[in-house]
Amino acid sequence: MTELCTKVVREHMVRKGQKRKQAFREMVKAALREKGVFFREERAKGLIPNANLVFGNVRTAEFILGAHYDTCAELPFPNFVAPLNWTASVAFQLLIYAALCAAALVPAGIARLLGAGPVAVSAVFRIAVAALIIWMIAGPANPSTMNDNTSGVAVLLTLLERMTPKQRRRVAVVLFDNEEVGLIGSALFRRKYRKAIREKPMINLDCVGDGRHVLFAASRSYREDEALYGRTRDAFRNEDGFSPLHVRAGSALYPSDQFGFPKSVAVAALHKTKFLGYALGRIHTRRDTVLDEKNIEYLVEGLLKLIGHEDE
Repeated sequence: MTELCTKVVREHMVRKGQKRKQAFREMVKAALREKGVFFREERAKGLIPNANLVFGNVRTAEFILGAHYDTCAELPFPNFVAPLNWTASVAFQLLIYAALCAAALVPAGIARLLGAGPVAVSAVFRIAVAALIIWMIAGPANPSTMNDNTSGVAVLLTLLERMTPKQRRRVAVVLFDNEEVGLIGSALFRRKYRKAIREKPMINLDCVGDGRHVLFAASRSYREDEALYGRTRDAFRNEDGFSPLHVRAGSALYPSDQFGFPKSVAVAALHKTKFLGYALGRIHTRRDTVLDEKNIEYLVEGLLKLIGHEDE
């Protein structure tokens, strides 16, 4: 990894909470400023403050490249994602909700034993479920975030250092805030640049550091641009032990910051499991410790081919 990415891993693995996020942003801006790469902060106030890091001119760029830099709360169980197996993915989420409801029955049962009426017991149950959901989102920070999403950040920071000035003029790079609490950063970005991004391809990198089966889930608009889609498939090929999965976005359930961008591709690294197909796990837990440098190289090289395809 580059010196900058190594520093992110060593000193800024946790990017949850305003102070830690600010420290990360300041470090990145200072480090890349020395290399002629200038990030700016685009802030929005509200119930949850948001600060996206943006490089380049969004209105004139040919590509928008994104990854969320915020990190999640630590959970006792991994967030299992099987993008091409909708049944397993939905079943897992339902199982989690059922577990939350089961846990909420404990305080509700205590309230009932203490003589609370049905209305009060129901209120206790609902409050307990809500509190558990909030804990899953806003609880103590996960100390290990190599794949989710230090990996996506590392790809984009490495890419910016490797690009020529001409290539940099072709892209806008966005490190989104608050993906983990509901895709807030990308939603605010889309609102600000709604007209400018309508026809621009957006490539989102989320959990790309662990697995050699790389998902490229392209929206209908992206696929209908035959020249662009062909260049994308040529840039990311079956080589060096990597197997790209070029699929329709509609066939892949992958909730991340590409949602809402009309012309987009979601990129994620997966393992092939015996019974559930292509999946990723270990994220949102302390076991999220894998960031394969070969994954970074594969994606950076592919993006350089795609961005520099025409005039390099």
